Amino acid sequence: MGILSALGKRHRKLWFVCYGCMQHTAHDALKSIFYYDGPPTLMMDRALTPCPRCKSTNTVSFQKLRDDGSEAQLWGLEQIVKQHPRSAFEFKPESTRTAS
Repeated sequence: MGILSALGKRHRKLWFVCYGCMQHTAHDALKSIFYYDGPPTLMMDRALTPCPRCKSTNTVSFQKLRDDGSEAQLWGLEQIVKQHPRSAFEFKPESTRTAS
């Protein structure tokens, strides 16, 4: 049983792939996947999850890939996640700062 199967489908929304990192790392998916359990950032009335590595908002959750029918891409990303410890992908949410 894989990590995503064990956690259940509801946790797919916490796994993301960053297309910005994908372009900058010669399409290395391992360096483009991240797990983020923090709140999304509101930008122009849209909830976006910025990449903790490159700060790009060109990210998509595994759940969104499933909803959009990108099964082949999702399967490949889930295989990468299953082969590596979650700590390789996990980022802690940054503390929110209020503007003075």
